[in-house]
Amino acid sequence: MRVANFLEASPNSTAKEVDAACDVGCITKVFSDMPKLGYGVGKGWRTERCDQGNRTRQVRTYTLLYRPETLPDLFVDI
Repeated sequence: MRVANFLEASPNSTAKEVDAACDVGCITKVFSDMPKLGYGVGKGWRTERCDQGNRTRQVRTYTLLYRPETLPDLFVDI
């Protein structure tokens, strides 16, 4: 999964950063489905400057905690 690989290489990334790097369409849907598929995703906060550096704001960050033990078999012979 591209998102898991990106989060592993770049922990504490924002949804905007992950979406720009992975181009998955709806990043919030991907984050909500990852635990159902066995991925552990941690959430945190990061302070960023805005308003030309005059103010700060909190942005949500995501980190990959673990991967599923077994990946689903995508090519099953019927």
